Formats: sequence, structure tokens, C-alpha cells
Amino acid sequence: MLTPRFKLSQDENHVFITIHAPYTNIGDTEIDVDGENFLFVSSPYFLRLRLPGKIVENDKSKGSYVCDSGDFNLTFDKDSPGEHFENLEMITSLLAPRDIPDINPSLVELLEEDGITIEDREVDDDSKKYAFGFANKITTEFVNIGSEFPQIFELRVPEQVALDERHVLRIQHEDDKFSSDHYLADLYDDELLAPYLTAVPFWEASDFNKNAEFTDDEVAILKELPNKHYLLNKTEYRQVLFGLVDILYGYCYDKRTTLNESTVESSWTINKLSSTFSWFCVFKDIKHVLIACFRRALIYPIFRNFELCKKVRNDVVSLLKKGKKFLIKCVLEIHQMFNSSSDARYILNQLYIKDYLVFLQKCRNEEFDELYNNIINIDVTKKDLDLELEELEAAAELVQKEETDVLENEMAVRMASMTLLPGVRRSNGPYLEESDDESNTSSSDSSSNSSDESSDLDSDDDPS
Repeated sequence: MLTPRFKLSQDENHVFITIHAPYTNIGDTEIDVDGENFLFVSSPYFLRLRLPGKIVENDKSKGSYVCDSGDFNLTFDKDSPGEHFENLEMITSLLAPRDIPDINPSLVELLEEDGITIEDREVDDDSKKYAFGFANKITTEFVNIGSEFPQIFELRVPEQVALDERHVLRIQHEDDKFSSDHYLADLYDDELLAPYLTAVPFWEASDFNKNAEFTDDEVAILKELPNKHYLLNKTEYRQVLFGLVDILYGYCYDKRTTLNESTVESSWTINKLSSTFSWFCVFKDIKHVLIACFRRALIYPIFRNFELCKKVRNDVVSLLKKGKKFLIKCVLEIHQMFNSSSDARYILNQLYIKDYLVFLQKCRNEEFDELYNNIINIDVTKKDLDLELEELEAAAELVQKEETDVLENEMAVRMASMTLLPGVRRSNGPYLEESDDESNTSSSDSSSNSSDESSDLDSDDDPS
């Protein structure tokens, strides 16, 4: 059976359900409402929803089918008039749970009110020492994944490298890749970087609508995701949120450096700038995340500039402020980029993105408010990056000063050797010395072309 595309909306007293089910047999269609539960069956389509509030099927209920579009348009009364149903646009969260196992078997697939349970108790689990994927729930699947996808993962054997060791290896690898020449070239090329430093992300445009409806393509992805309940301890929960910041940083860098027009290279950029994707890393705090993002943005992409890094950090903040619906749309765009990548980045959707799409639908907006407030209060300095940027810049400025001094000296020498006016001879020094009577002859005598006087002129002083 196929899950049809669907959309829900509401007013004060009604819930409106639109189901896209073309080429179905209307005579065989079955619709059932039981409180929060809604069932639609019309071969080959099957849809079972759990709504955030109760609806009733009564004489006022309405239904129609539009043949041209293949849409069922249904209207039901709310059991409690005036009640506001939260998260009606969160497609995956409305789907009743499926029995189909996913790649993260330890995630409990239950449907509850919020979908996320955070345990107070921290449990030391040796089996997770070498884990990876969303919330580090993958421990046995995808053996040798790093070796199979070397174009995606810089860490080749995550199943053999403990979580706390990955950052050490990552930093060593990044240090080897850092190019001081490239960094300094971008530092002093104001004309090259100007368009990207002054760019405005599309979500800051005056006509941007953060509550825009999900497109048909976006709904098609969301409706196929399994509706899960996430059982996480506090550490895992924070790591998931920090990983989201790490991923969004690469997304924001791409949007700024392509002037909001993502290219075929965008999936590479997001993949490469994310330590989560490239190294299966997890983070202990927000500053840890930002330092890793800044470092990678100064090492791998084509534009490597510290001020640009700070601009992208601000873009992440402004993106988080737009709320979870827009966040989901951004992650959906990343999902589509990875699926269309020629380098098999669909594997990142399996490991991380699909779970993030489900997880985000279950989060409260307050979580994102706290997240961007934490980012705002973090100041990342050049010294924090451990790339010796300040020393490089000081050395470059010294070299520039020396080159400037040399040029100024050369110019002074040239100016000193030039004759300002034709027929006027420079003296050999700032003062005139009296020599003999011939040096004080009249102007008529000094204008003579005697061979003795001509022999005193240097070739550079010859006005002819």
C-alpha cells in the first residue's frame, strides 16, 4: 500500500484534511474517524494518522473528490470548539507508527505526545564507544563504511576509533591540510571576498515567509519517514542539537558563498565542512562546535576568510530564529542535495538526515531559542583555532612593510637621480662648496660648453 501525500489545516472549529490519491476507486474508499485517530483506505493508498486533538464525524462533516487533481478534501468538526491543534504541519509526526525496522534499531518506534524522552540517568555503555550515526545509535551496522565511501568520510574506520579520539585525529589531519598561502591570499583580496561578506541569506529577505507550506516534493519525503519515539539521555540529546549546528553551518556557508544559488558542489561543501559527516564526531559544547566549523571553513573550501566564518556563524543564528518549520525545510534541501549527489552522499541521509527530519518535528521551538542564544554569547577568536593565524598575519604584515620600505627607497633613489627641469644641473649634495675661481664665473661663462665642466657630470644627470 502507498502512503498518499496529505496536508492538514484548521480554523477555530474545524480540521481540514487534503489527501492526494489520484487514479483511485472512489467506490472502494473507506474513511474512519475515532477521536485522535483518522483512517483513510482507498486502493492502492493507505493513510493512518494520530492527530494532536480529537475530531468528530457527524452530519456537518464534508467530503469531496476533485478528479482533475486527484484530491480528497475532507472537513471535520473539532471535539472541543476553539481548541488549537499543535504541529498540524509536521507530516511525519502525524503518521501512525510502522513496524518497518530502520537502520537505528535501538530507537523505540512508538507514538507519544512529543516523541522524545530524555533520561536523567547517564549510562556508560562500552558498546557505544565506537558508535556513529544519529545520536550514536549505530554500533554494528555499516562495517568498513569509511573505506567504502572514501570521498565522503575522512575517518576510514569509525568502528575502530573511539569517540573521544576522533577529534584528536581530525585536528591533526586538518593541520596537515591547512594552507597558509591560501589563507593569506584570501585575507588580502578584498575585491574577491566583498560580494560574499556583504551577501544576505535568502531567509533575511523582506518578502521571506518562514511559515510557507511544504512543497509536494517535501511532503513526499516526510510522509515516507518512520514515526519514531527517541529515547535519549541528556548527553545524547545535547550532542544531537550540537550536531545540528555543525550541519547548518555548512549549509549557511554554501548559501552565502553561492549567493543563495546552490550548485552541484554544494553537497560537497556541506559534507566537508561538517565534522559530524566527515569524522563521525560529537561535540561537548557550542564553542567546541564553532571552533571545528571555523577551522574547516579555513582549510577546505575555495574561500577561506575569518570574517567570512563570523558572517556564516551569524547566518546560523538568524536561521535558527526562523523556527522549526523552516529548519525542517533547510534539512529537507540538504536531503535532496545528498540524494542527487554523484558521490553517493545518500548514505549521509541514512546515517543522519532522515533521523534529524523526524527529530526536528518533535522538538519544541524553545529548544532552538536556547540554541541560538548560546551561539550569540560565544566569541570565537583566531587564537582559539590553533592555526597560528595571528602569527601568520603578523609575519605577512612585516613582509609587506619591508617590501613597502624597499619600494619607497627605490623610488627615492630614482627621484634623486632625475632632473626636474631641462638645463638645470643637480648638485652633488645639499650644500655648495667653493672650489676655485672658475666655479664663481659669470652666468655667461657657466653656460659655455667647455670640456672641463662637462667631465664633472654623471651620465644620469645629463639632461640631453
